[in-house]
Amino acid sequence: MTLLKKTAVALAAFGALTGVAHAQSNVTLYGLVDLYVGKNTTKTTVAGVSTRTGPGTSLTSGGLNGSRWGLRGTEDLGGGLKATFQLESGFNADTGTSVAPGGFNRTSKVGLSGGFGSFEMGRQYTQMFLLMDRFDAQGTSSFSATNAIFGPAPAGALPGTTPAAVGALSPALRRDNMLQYTTPNMGGFTGALQYAFGENGGPGVSAGRTMGLSALYEGGPVAVQGVYEAVKSAGPAATTAKSTGLGVSYDFTAVKVLAQFVNQKNGLANGIKDSGFVLSVAVPVGSAGSLNAGIGSEKTKAVATGLRVGKTSSASVEYRHDLSKRTTVYAGLTNVKFERESAPVSTLKDQTYGVGLRHRF
Repeated sequence: MTLLKKTAVALAAFGALTGVAHAQSNVTLYGLVDLYVGKNTTKTTVAGVSTRTGPGTSLTSGGLNGSRWGLRGTEDLGGGLKATFQLESGFNADTGTSVAPGGFNRTSKVGLSGGFGSFEMGRQYTQMFLLMDRFDAQGTSSFSATNAIFGPAPAGALPGTTPAAVGALSPALRRDNMLQYTTPNMGGFTGALQYAFGENGGPGVSAGRTMGLSALYEGGPVAVQGVYEAVKSAGPAATTAKSTGLGVSYDFTAVKVLAQFVNQKNGLANGIKDSGFVLSVAVPVGSAGSLNAGIGSEKTKAVATGLRVGKTSSASVEYRHDLSKRTTVYAGLTNVKFERESAPVSTLKDQTYGVGLRHRF
């Protein structure tokens, strides 16, 4: 065999090996850009005196989903075992700036998956948020009742209280320093266990330490999920806030009905206890449209007295139309009312509506 032929054979063998390595791993660049033109107005009433505020008509990022870009990939390690990773960063599409604090602020995780299920480490979604998103016909969009009920009240909007005192149900979307194990799917059942290291507490205290448990069943038109979460607070008299959630949905084909219920207690003797629900529906419109609507309510009580100190209620409607598999136009409207029933008695009415475009890549 001549030197030229030997070289050709060697290059062919190297190319084959390179092809095998490529087949065993992959990295995908993905993301979405979501912008809407809309208006937000707020009316605050204290002692019978009303004040209206709001930015007026504006272009805003993130109507259906927060704008983002990311990288995710897998490597086949053999024997059914895979290494996985995901890095995801949020940005404001209206200004081109990064969502604070920058970096891969949405997701940053690495893990292994196989017949045993999956194990992941890093910054990732909490199971409580995943329940809220899964059992919301509007997917916790900016126009959803879930976002209004379980999100924080506007800062400083209710005099004499903090945002958490009314609209207190505001579980974290994500946790840093988290470990998560997810079981394989067993006849429609999957379980998940989460543990996040606080890493910022004093001696004997680990503020932010979180434990979460989830059990999910998905089979045919039915889905049911239960979640428990416990979060350690800061300070020498640290307490543990405990939350439980239940989500149920049924797809009747002509309409899908979804419901979720969440309870939370912050653990302080003079603290608060919240309970809230959201009921939503998704109605297909033709082959490319969907009309989604939801209502929700939350009540806040003082633990020491058992008296109700506040209430939040919301109603929302939204229409989505897919121009393709990746591009969607939409319109949405949501109304939310925060009521503080202990002194100083006050109310806040907030309305948001808009028309937008989302493109995935």
